[in-house]
Amino acid sequence: MLKSIYKKYGFFILIAYLIAAYFYMPLGMIAIICMMAPIIFALMGKKRYWCGNFCPRGIFFQNVTGRFSRRKPIPKFLKSVGFRIFIVCFIMGNFGLGVYMNWGSPAGIGMVFYRIIIITTIVGIIINTIYMPRTWCAFCPMGSISAYITYKKSK
Repeated sequence: MLKSIYKKYGFFILIAYLIAAYFYMPLGMIAIICMMAPIIFALMGKKRYWCGNFCPRGIFFQNVTGRFSRRKPIPKFLKSVGFRIFIVCFIMGNFGLGVYMNWGSPAGIGMVFYRIIIITTIVGIIINTIYMPRTWCAFCPMGSISAYITYKKSK
């Protein structure tokens, strides 16, 4: 019962995060929870369980932007390994550089997290409106990393 309520309204966590971190940037760092959780679940052998059940942004994309989606098929290149690797490297590279440049400043590091979350959410809203409701999830960096971990663990 709680899980079904969460899967319906869990997107309010994303909205609360975006509002709270906007007014108090050090709160931006709590995004680390949503970055680490899929990896932890993958290490426990649960594949992309976080993504499909607990990710506030995934729930937002499903329940909010899904209402406006044109529901066109996701282009194959967006799901390709090469594109997913590019997105992981691009976002993690920007994230690492941002943290390095702001080291010692909780507000600066919070801004790095916040900026990545806000930009990728906007990109997700646009792409999910054009294609399927959770198109972003097909190449989300954290989902891609957790899928890779699961793949390597199965070998």
